[in-house]
Parts: sequence; C-alpha cells; structure tokens
Amino acid sequence: MAKTARVIIAGAGPVGLYTAHALAKANIDYVVLEQQSEIMRYRGAGIVILPHACRLMHQIGLLKRYEEVGTPMGSKVNILQNGKELCRFRLFDPMEEDFGYPCLGFSRGELIQVLYESLPERETRVKTNARVVDIETHASGVRVHLADGSIEEGDIIIGADGVHSETRTIMNKLARESPNTEDLNDEYPMVAHFQSVFARCPIREGIEPGIFVETHGSGLVIQSSASKKFLYYSLVRRLPTPTTARRKFSDQELEEEVKSFPEIYVLPGIKLKDIWATTKRTEAALVHLEEGMIDKWYHGRIVLLGDAVHKMTNINGMGVNIGLQSAAVLVNQLYDVLNSESCLSDKAIEKAFHSYQSLQEPRCREIYKMGVDMSRFVTWSTWTAWFFDQFIVPWMNIESQVKTQITPILRDSYVLDYVPFESRVGQVPWNKTPKVQAQ
Repeated sequence: MAKTARVIIAGAGPVGLYTAHALAKANIDYVVLEQQSEIMRYRGAGIVILPHACRLMHQIGLLKRYEEVGTPMGSKVNILQNGKELCRFRLFDPMEEDFGYPCLGFSRGELIQVLYESLPERETRVKTNARVVDIETHASGVRVHLADGSIEEGDIIIGADGVHSETRTIMNKLARESPNTEDLNDEYPMVAHFQSVFARCPIREGIEPGIFVETHGSGLVIQSSASKKFLYYSLVRRLPTPTTARRKFSDQELEEEVKSFPEIYVLPGIKLKDIWATTKRTEAALVHLEEGMIDKWYHGRIVLLGDAVHKMTNINGMGVNIGLQSAAVLVNQLYDVLNSESCLSDKAIEKAFHSYQSLQEPRCREIYKMGVDMSRFVTWSTWTAWFFDQFIVPWMNIESQVKTQITPILRDSYVLDYVPFESRVGQVPWNKTPKVQAQ
C-alpha cells in the first residue's frame, strides 16, 4: 500500500461517516471535517434503510445496533387527502424475504449517532466547526483551507457535504480554470421544484409500528412512517416556480405551511392538524427539496459523493441508500489503487475516480429518474397521473411491480471488497460478495 495516503472527508452526515468507517477498515488514514458545531443535531427527519444498506452496516459490525434502535418496516397504504384508502400492499416485507435483511426505519439522527459513536478514534478523526472555504491542489496532494484559518493537508478530498456542497462549488471553479472542458458542470446543478416540512411526533395509540402511509393529491404528498416511539412525517408541496435560490425559512413560515392544510389526512382517521398539535417545533423544519445530478463527479484530486452528486426528493426513499452504495464503490477503488501503486499519483487517482463514476453512474441515473418520476406521479402533475393513481393502480399487483423494479437494484448492490463477513441471504442471491472471504 502507498506509504503516504491521507483522505480528507468534507461532511459528517451518514454518507461521510460511513466513508470514514470504510477507510478505517482499509487502514487508510483520514479526517472528517464537519462545518456544524455538533454531529448529531437534527432529529426530526425519518429515514428507511433498505436491505442492501443494512448489508453494508452488517459488514462493518453495526447492524445489531441498528436493529436495536430501528423499526422493521412492513406494509404501505396509499390514501387520498380526504382519508379514503386507495390501496394497501406489502412493500418492505418482500425485500427482507428476498435478501435476508430488513428495511429499518429511524431518525436521521439515530443513523448518524450509531455511525459516529462506533467510529474508532472519533475524537481526533472528526472535527466540528470545520467549514471548508477553499481547496488548493498540487502534484502530490491537496491543501484544504478552513474558515478558522487552519489548513488540512491530504492526498485527496471527498466531498460528502450535501446538496449545497462547498466542495462541489470549489471543484467546479477549479475545473473552469483548467483547460479540460470535459470536467465542467452546470454552475447551479440543483433545482428545487418542491419544498417540504420534515417532522416527528410521539406515536399515537392505534398506529401500527412499521406502517408506511402516503397521502396523494394535486400538488401535495404526505409520507408518514411509524417507529416504535415516533411518527415521522413529511409534507411535500410542489412550488409554483422552480428555484435555485438557497433560503432558510422562518418559524412563522413553517407554521403557516402546515396550517395551510389542517384537514388533510396523514393516516386513516388522523388529520395533519392532529399530529401537528403534538409536534415539538424544535423537531420540525421547512426546507427546499432540490433535484439534480451532475455530469462529472471528480476533478483532479477532488471527488464527490451522495447528495453532492445526485439529489432527489424523499419520495422514493433512495437518497441515503444510494449514497452509501457510492461510498463503498469509491473506497473499493481507492483500496485497489493503494495496494497496487507506490504512491497516489495523479494517474492513479484518475484511474480510481474514473472507475468509481463508471461503476455507479448508470445505477444512480436510473434511481434519480425514478425519484423524479415518482415525485410528479404522486402529486398528480398530469391528468394521466391523476387518473392512473386513483383508478388503475388500486387494481394492479403492486407488490409484483415493486419487486420487478427494486430487486435488480438490491441484487446488484456493492459491499466492501476487502472486509470478509457472513452475509445474510434470502430467496434471491446477491450478485456481489467481498473478494476476501470469511474463514
């Protein structure tokens, strides 16, 4: 392995912290830079990780903890805004039957907490209040300038710093200054067509843990998922005009957004106003939901991951799941290069980054398009969506349709090549296993 290899990760969200675990398993030196003052900060947003993400967590020794804090998800119910049930079907259980791992629901904060608290040497490896403001690249590495005036040096930097990635902004600036026009991305690649309230409230009596309910209607969709203790919900509304503007909404705007739809049902027999009444305002947020996908994922010694590359609404639930997959693919390529090269040369890095994008881009584009289409379908963006959703879908074998769409994504998913483990198996075999097998 190359003797001098240090990776800088910008962003301590789920994808950034999983990348840190993957690097640690590969014995690659790293540091994580988080611009916020704390790692576990917002607990309102709910996340469901699918079997292939659970498999990644199993491989790095964290699945047992996630099964303790998470709630296995089961069926899905689609309803109208007036509470009328459109259809009910098994969405998550068939995935566990096919692949041996559950679909687990919990808060984004819990996902981050387990990753962070289990990270070796986290006190020195993860730095808060570390906002990236500039990146210098040179023949043997990068110099990352932080807002406090300090500098971190390494061989490469991985930008896992979200939809508003500063790493991406700097990377694009460097690409525009270079003679290589193939590396150019749109200056504003992420466009918000929707905005959303993300929140949670205590679980109410009669709500079945593991149920997932989606309220469909013109210009608006509500998703609700029940854990053991909380109901996580999001109210997604189509904007009258798409925007690239980044903005922070006030508490009053949050309140007005929710109170504009008090009578809409979020679950059978339960209206939005009922759960808003028990929602702590500190556990709710109103944000723009950007969508977009860039064409070039790297430039020189800078590479991007997760929402910095491909951002979807929460409707298809694949954002974190595909981000974790991308992280595994990227670190696999770095591991291979570091074991075959005496140093991390520009040529070696180009090889690793190119392989990473070539392997992941087709699947990411497929999932991104799926997310775009689903967001418009459930908000009835066309009259055909309005008709099909109400009068055709309820008569379809939706479980079979979902399996046809999701099974290839799960079956072809990646794991870390260099970490042996005894994977769970179900009715459908995994196509990819570690190159190093468990003894």
